[in-house]
Order: sequence, then C-alpha cells, then structure tokens
Amino acid sequence: MLRGIAVSFGIAIGPAFLYEETGILLKGTTQPIENTEKEIIRFKQAIKKSKKQLLEIKKGLVKKLGFTKANFLDVQILALEDEWIFDETIKKIKEERKEATQAIFEISNGLLAKFEEIDDPYLRERTSDIKDVTRRIIKNLTDKQDKSISFTENMILVARNLSPSDTAQLEKEKVLAFLTDFGGKNSHTAIMARALEIPAIVGLRELTNKITLGEKIIVDGYSGVVVINPSEKTLKNYEKKRKHLLDIEKELLCLKDLPATTVDGHSIDLSANIEFPDDAESAKNHGARGIGLFRTEFLFLTEGKPPDEKMQYNEYKQVVDSMYPDTVIFRTLDLGGDKIFENAYPENNPFLGWRAIRFLLSRKDLFKTQLRAILRASERHTVRIMFPMISDLSEIIKAKNILREVADELEREGIPFDKDMEIGIMVEIPSVAILADDFAKEADFFSIGTNDLTQYILAVDRTNERVASLYDHLHPAVLRTIKTIIEAAHRNSKWVGVCGEIAGDPLAIPVLLGVEVDELSTSPMVIPEVKKVIRTLSLKEAKTIAGKCLMFSTAKEVRAFLCEIINTKLPVIKELILGVVEDAQDANTKEKPGDNQRK
Repeated sequence: MLRGIAVSFGIAIGPAFLYEETGILLKGTTQPIENTEKEIIRFKQAIKKSKKQLLEIKKGLVKKLGFTKANFLDVQILALEDEWIFDETIKKIKEERKEATQAIFEISNGLLAKFEEIDDPYLRERTSDIKDVTRRIIKNLTDKQDKSISFTENMILVARNLSPSDTAQLEKEKVLAFLTDFGGKNSHTAIMARALEIPAIVGLRELTNKITLGEKIIVDGYSGVVVINPSEKTLKNYEKKRKHLLDIEKELLCLKDLPATTVDGHSIDLSANIEFPDDAESAKNHGARGIGLFRTEFLFLTEGKPPDEKMQYNEYKQVVDSMYPDTVIFRTLDLGGDKIFENAYPENNPFLGWRAIRFLLSRKDLFKTQLRAILRASERHTVRIMFPMISDLSEIIKAKNILREVADELEREGIPFDKDMEIGIMVEIPSVAILADDFAKEADFFSIGTNDLTQYILAVDRTNERVASLYDHLHPAVLRTIKTIIEAAHRNSKWVGVCGEIAGDPLAIPVLLGVEVDELSTSPMVIPEVKKVIRTLSLKEAKTIAGKCLMFSTAKEVRAFLCEIINTKLPVIKELILGVVEDAQDANTKEKPGDNQRK
C-alpha cells in the first residue's frame, strides 16, 4: 500500500498504464554561431509555432471541458509572450552567439533555479509551466514530436509527472484515474483530474518504480491510498465502497422530476449553468428547470475569431429548443480576466480591466451581432438576457440602448423575436451591490455572480492559489452582501438568482434559502445534491440558520456551524461533499501476511 496526496475524490479500479515523458537532449555546438540573425528568426518562428500549438490544444480542451476549466493553459500562452524571457534569450543569442536551443535552455534553467528557492508551494508548482513551455520551444527548434499518450482500453494513468499540455490532450473517456510521483494539490494534474471528475493521487514518489504495465491497482481518491495487486478481500471492500457511493448518487437522481420545494411548501427555481448547447441534455437529466446561465464565450474561444450572426443564432436556438418550455438566460460575452481571447492585449490586472460589458461597449459591432443572434433565438418567448461585469448605471443604460437599436432593426426586417424579453444584469461588483436599489429600477432581474463578487469584496484573486485560503464565498461579508442585494431586488418587485459556485455548495444552500433567493443556478452534476438539501429543510429552519450565519465574523465560524447542521440533518449529503467513506487503511492493514499486496 502506498499513500500520496488525494487531490480529486472517487474510487477507481483497473490496470495501470505507465507513461514516460520524452526527454530533451541538447546537441548544441560549443562554438559561437556565425549567423545570429538567422538564429533569432528561428527562435521567433519557434515561439510563434508553440503559441499556435497551445491555442489548438486549448481549443480542443474548451470543446471537451468548457473554457472555465481550460484556462490553466493561459499561463503558458502568456509565458510565450513574456518580454523578459524573450529579450534575455535574444540577448544571449546576440551577445554570447549561442544557438537558440541552448539560449532558451539556459534562460529557463536560471528561472527554474530562482523558483526552486521560493518556499511558496503554489509558485514552486508553476515550474511545470516553465519546463513545459521550454520543452515545446526546443522541440519546435529541433523538429521533434511529443510522444502521444494513447491506449485502447480504460486504464489508470501512472507517470512520474504530467506536463500541462500532456494532461490536456488525454482521452477523457479512457482515463480511470491519475497517479503521479510528483505534484501537489495545485498541480495541473490535480486541476485536470478535478475538471474531469476522476480520482487522482499525486506525490507518490516511487510509484513508477514499483508498478508494471497492466498490473491491477486500486485508487482511493478520498484517503490518498493506492493498492497494487490487491487481494480478493481488499478488492471486495473497495467494490463495496464504490457501490455505496454510486447508490447514493442514484438515490439523488431519483429526485430529478420532483420540485425544489422545502418541507413547508416554499419553492425555488433550480437551474443549470452550461456553456455548450449539448450540455442542455445533461441539465435536463439532472433535474434542471431551465438554464440560469448560458456562457456564450465558447464560440469566440474555439473558433479563434468572432463568430458571425448565423453561427451564434444556430447555437443559441439549439439550446432554446432543447430546454423548451423552460427558460434560458444568455449572458453576453464575458471575455477578459481568466478568459483570454486569442488576439487580446495582455493587461497587468485583467480582472479589473477591459472585459465583459466594457469590452462589448467598445466593440459595438461584436455586441450588436451577438444581440441580434440572441433576439432571433427568443422567438419562443423563453429567453432572457443579462449583461456581465456591470459596475456603473451608465453601462446598463448604454447596453439597453444598443439592444433597442438591434430590436428596431429586426422589426424593420420583419424578423420575429420576443419584444417583452426580460433584461437582467450580473451583480458581481460591490458598486452594484451598494447601489442595488438604483440598478433594480433599470433591470428586470439580478443574477448574483458570487465568484467575482467574492474576490472583489475580499480583494483575493480566485485564480491565485497563493491566497486561496482567503477566498471563501461563505465569508460573512459576502453573505451579508448577498442578503442586501436580495432585499433591494424584492423591494423593487424584481426576482434575483445566484449563479456562482456557492449555488452548488450544499453547505451554503440553507443560507441562500434563508435569505430568500428566488433562483439557484449551478453545474448540472450537483443539482441533485442541491435539491436534496432544499427538500430536507423548511424555510423557517433555513431562515434561522441564515440568521445565525450572518451574525458570525469569520468564514471559519460559518463553515463550522454549517458542517454541524449537515452532520446532524443531512448525513447523505455529508458522505458526498466530505468524502466520508470507511478509512482505507482499515480495509488494508487487516490483510494477512500472505496476501499479494505491496507495502
């Protein structure tokens, strides 16, 4: 039995597939090169080719997982645009007359040495990005190809380490689990495993030296335990655990067609967040009653250029038709921040920069094209639209004026659309929360985007795991702000939804119910859990719980209190969200000495 760092929940049983990364062998000359200009051109071409490759990999990943789970590759794309790395490599080629391969190799090694001296685990794990980018540039300079990771049956992938781009190109359907010798909870292997929703354990040190191709292994993504060649007894124990968890999931899916109603009869709309038209089927299968957030960025990020009206209309109409007669809320383009467009200009602080509605108001051509497509898709009267990243009242007024222009154009052209379509805004910036009463007079509804709202309230970049411990959507400041927004909306007879990650957090549901939110929109996969929580509580209980949470001063106090509620009232949900299964060690330390198990 081996133990590592569990980074993605789940239990997997299957044969091992060993992957060995192709190394880089530099055969550069020690003699100074004659033609430095030619070498600089080669280097620039390799940079350009590397960026194109990464954009293609990202494009494929966006199609598989969605842009929100594919954005970790942006780190490497930005590294290729880093002026210091570029300038220092050019300088080394010019002044030291080095070959491009040797120059970038030396610059990279110097940078890696500095990172190795840093105590911060997040920054240390970003060395994988530097190594991967360097490998890619050198391979393009030497015309070498990466070895592909491919296998014909479902297997557990075992490797010393996995580069970000290797991980991104894996066949999702055939990987049962990830196991690596190196890495931590912030490694790309961990991020990808969570995105794929498959078990993963990292930091296993010598695993690759202790296992051979095809050996049966058990991966316990709850405890971090790996069992090689398990005995029949151990195998039965883990099969039992896995079946138990699947039974819980099936029990939750039985709620699919039941309403999201509390025990005392209070109903709430439970919708899904999706980003591809095909996701609508998953939303319905998991019990969603509409789409509370349709992210429209996928076409812009996968096509590499702005999609035309026809392409957008066809995609939007597909979603509307799939969900009919339930409502679909389209969020207009939200590029910037953690979503980088191919030709976007790098910014020092993209989360506070030229993104979302700011970008669209400055690109009226793109904005009008998208609005035309959405309006045309609204013909069946089940479409709503909302604008993201609103920070000032003038922005929603300008956006509505442009929408009115587009509506007038369509009417003149005789193209049908819903003339009474509701227009809402994302509430994700503190200025809107503070002036919620004023914004409620201009919007038909609010949708609270707690991911951005939390980071702006707490001044924490949610993509920077160096400060991850400070980012918590259950912080009392966030909860009180949510309550303020809801009260303002209701005072103005407007409905309000929540579409951030908090809407899919079973711990948070009692609080959101208690502050009387009208709609929750979350990932299709967690809708059954959310519905279970709603159907187990009364509104009166939820109000009591929310009132208590709003009185706390720290997120730690809120979480401790809510965990106690989950423990006593919702044991089924407790097993799913906390990964409470029998301790893996109990099942294995009782093995007889003769059992075929490697310790």
